[in-house]
Order: sequence, then structure tokens, then C-alpha cells
Amino acid sequence: MRQIILKTLVVTLGIITSAVAASHISRLKELDVEMIAPSSGVDPSLLKKLGKKCELPTGSSEAQVFTNQLNKFKLLDKALKSNKKILWAFRGGYGVDKLMPQVYSSDYSQTKKKIIIGYSDITPLLVHFSQKYNWIAISAPMLKDFALGNKSKTSYAAILNFLNGNTKSFRMSDLKPLNDKARTSENTSGRTTGGNLTCLVSTIGTPWQVKTAGRILFLEDTAVVGYRLDRLLMHMQNAGLFRDVAAIIFGDFGADVAKVLRTFAARVNVPVFKSSSFGHENNNLPFGYEFNATIHHSNKDNFQVEMRTW
Repeated sequence: MRQIILKTLVVTLGIITSAVAASHISRLKELDVEMIAPSSGVDPSLLKKLGKKCELPTGSSEAQVFTNQLNKFKLLDKALKSNKKILWAFRGGYGVDKLMPQVYSSDYSQTKKKIIIGYSDITPLLVHFSQKYNWIAISAPMLKDFALGNKSKTSYAAILNFLNGNTKSFRMSDLKPLNDKARTSENTSGRTTGGNLTCLVSTIGTPWQVKTAGRILFLEDTAVVGYRLDRLLMHMQNAGLFRDVAAIIFGDFGADVAKVLRTFAARVNVPVFKSSSFGHENNNLPFGYEFNATIHHSNKDNFQVEMRTW
């Protein structure tokens, strides 16, 4: 009887998840979106769920990393110079770093400003276009996530409500202070930036290096064990990228790295917070790049951050 109940529950949850995903995909189709795939290849079976047909590269991730780089850049460049309002990454993976030299050397100053959306490996693109061209760049679920229905309902709703004009801000309300600087802070303001930690470290020393001074810095990663996480954070610290930040907000890292985060927070002289609202896990609420943001108390134990476009 217990097995029957569990199977029924699983099927029911699957139906509910599919229905929710279909609802969000329906709202997505109402938007003026151009799909981009500068990282790993597109899965044709997932395109059908999105109702999309496109000329984006398909095939294995390995094939996309080691071949067709010129073609990938041409497709990305075409999208960047198009008249579409929104450029939305299909997925992450690996590959954007190979295209960044060509992206950086190209001039997009005369093209129509766009909203560019993604996370994970898309981080360097979000950093570059928000810093250099003042485009609206947003870390949020990608189109593959919509097709799979693998993110929370609130994650999909938050980005769709913003794009549909129902709201002009993003909010995360579960910030926990990790050091005394954070616990005793009043209102902390700054522009926002950040993204996937591994990808941010890859920008160090490049012309598109992330600018952190005066910023509220959002950091997340996936499946990074403790010593590797500490190495990445130490490299950013040694490069001076934490020296003048307004605050740091850690998202999910897909592993138990609480000790690493607490140790890091104790050694830096800036407010450090932890949130479960963004990252590679189920919750992936949007945060903007170069948005105006303020962190303040929401109650005795929690802080919240609110971000608005300029």
C-alpha cells in the first residue's frame, strides 16, 4: 500500500510540475526572445518543448568546445546585432571563454541595447555587456530550465514578471549574516555584479575582467569541494577584487562548504551574507548586473536585498 501511495504521489507531482512548466513556457512565448547558445550545444528534443526552431549548434558538449568556434561566434554576433529585445541563453556548460576575445574586439555600441539572460558559463557575457555597453544583464533560469521544469515556480515567475513589466525590481529575503560586519550593518548600498565563481575567476587579467569596487557581489557555483572553493576565493582576494566591495552574498554551491564560507567571512573586512535563493539548485531567483541595490534588515535574524534597474 505504501509503495502504491508513493508511486501515486510521484506521478501527481510530475503532472503538477509539467503543468507549471507549461504555464511558464506559455508566458515565455509571448516575449520577443532570441535564443543564444554560446556554451554547450542545444538539445533538439528540448527545443520542441519550447516551441523553438533555430540554427543554433547541436551535438555533444565536447564537440561544441573543440569545434565550430567560428560558426558559434557568427551566430552569437548575429544575435547581438539583431533587433530582438531579449537574448536568452539556452544553457551553460563550457565554451563562452573561447568566444570572449572575438566578442570583446567587436563593437556593439551602435546596436540596439538588449536584455541578456543566463547564468553559469554565461557569466562573462553578462559581466561584459553590463559593464561596457550598459545593457540590462540578468542572472536567471535559462531556456533549458524552462523546458525541463527543474527550477522553482518563484524563480520562473520572478524573471517573467520583470520581462512582462509587472515589476521593476528583484528581491531576495533570506540573507543570513556570516560575519560581524554583516550583523551590525544598517543599509548597505551599491551596484550589483557577480555570477558563477569559477567563471568570474576566468575573467581576471582579461580586458573584460569583472569590476567589483563599490559593488554588491553575488557568488555561486556548483559541485565545488571545499579546498577548490577556498582556492577560487583566495585567488580573487589576492587579485584585490574583494578590497573595495560593498558586500558579498553567497548563493548555493551544491556541496557542504559552510566551514569554507565562514572562514572566508571571518578574514575579510566587508559584510558577507549567505542566501539559498540563487545558484544551480532548485531556487534560482534573478539578480541583475549593475542594478542599484540595497541590503537591509527584514527582521531580527534575516536581511533582504532589493535590486532595481537604473
